[in-house]
Amino acid sequence: MRSVALLIIGVLLAGVTCAASFVHGPYSGAPSRDAVTISWSCSPPLPGRVEYAPRAVVESRDELPYAVLVPAAEADRYHPTTHVRLEGLKPATQYVYRVVLTEGETEFASPLGLFSTEPETGKPISFAVLADTQWQWEGINRLEMVGDAIASDSTRFDFILHAGDVVESPATPYWDHWFSSFDDMLLVAPFIPVLGNHEKNHRSYYEAFVLPPGAGKDDERWWALHWGDVVIVGLDTNVRKATEMTAQQEWARTHLSGPEPHKFVIFHHPVFSSDLFYGSGYLLDVIYHPIFVETGVDIVLNGHSHHYEHIVRDGVTYLVVGGGGATPRQTTPEHVEGSDVSIEGHNFYVRVTASSSEITVDAISVARIVGETVVPTGGEVLDSFVIPCAVDTISLLRG
Repeated sequence: MRSVALLIIGVLLAGVTCAASFVHGPYSGAPSRDAVTISWSCSPPLPGRVEYAPRAVVESRDELPYAVLVPAAEADRYHPTTHVRLEGLKPATQYVYRVVLTEGETEFASPLGLFSTEPETGKPISFAVLADTQWQWEGINRLEMVGDAIASDSTRFDFILHAGDVVESPATPYWDHWFSSFDDMLLVAPFIPVLGNHEKNHRSYYEAFVLPPGAGKDDERWWALHWGDVVIVGLDTNVRKATEMTAQQEWARTHLSGPEPHKFVIFHHPVFSSDLFYGSGYLLDVIYHPIFVETGVDIVLNGHSHHYEHIVRDGVTYLVVGGGGATPRQTTPEHVEGSDVSIEGHNFYVRVTASSSEITVDAISVARIVGETVVPTGGEVLDSFVIPCAVDTISLLRG
């Protein structure tokens, strides 16, 4: 997929000058059956347009026939982000897009990006997951290593999930470093995060990302994505008010009780973990675990603990995936109950594919961290497993 995309980029951008006007992006978010949001920030603010077309059209005619004109944003020191909602798209279609900025008679074109609209039921769905990218200024850029590995993965991802602690602190230098580290990854598929503790529920998080329909602050603090045969519920485990906890419990129960045969949940703090420093704690096993058991959740994705762990409790699979670039941490000698696999010392991401018959999961190492040394691992598989799905149950749910 990447080689084809690069070929298209070369054809489309011939004769068009690319410049450093883009501060962040472009990138996509909040995908649906017939819409997606394209986001970017530039300095100085410039007018422009978003060009897009189904990928099949681009590959046959080498052009992007559809465009939305965009006025210049107002400038401030936070690099204001422009969000453009593309609507009226074809369902179950992969699209190509780019952003073209205009300064007088000169145009500055972004690299080419990809996104897909929601598939029909019965079609396989694939997505990547990472967490705890945070920061890393010196030496090899581990964030970029993880992002480039996801961008070059041969799997066609419907979207990319992030389980929180996107940045170390919600200040401009950290956001600038994060976006520059993940610029290639962000062009592959829509990016959908949840809040970690390091984002501090700051306005910069909500300004940067447009998320699926949700609730809480800006209707985005927690959300739900219904995507073909999959539902993914994103929660915020940083809340302290009882009303916000109960609101999320009801939100989770409602959205996890729908017809989708494959059910996922993502939030930052781990329900169960063998992390030496954090452990499990947080009372999330009391607050959420019974709901997940009740509604038949397949996989819960968590970060915060900087290692990989595969835990099964009461039929629910919990994955600790805090290996997106932050410094790995140690685990306890005695692992928690239900811990099938626990691996420390790696930066990694997780690849998930849900089909009509099963869910397959691969944890892919990008680098092993030995003291201050970063050792690339070339895509070593840390863990791989399959969760079977009863085909007759899926047929019954669709009927």
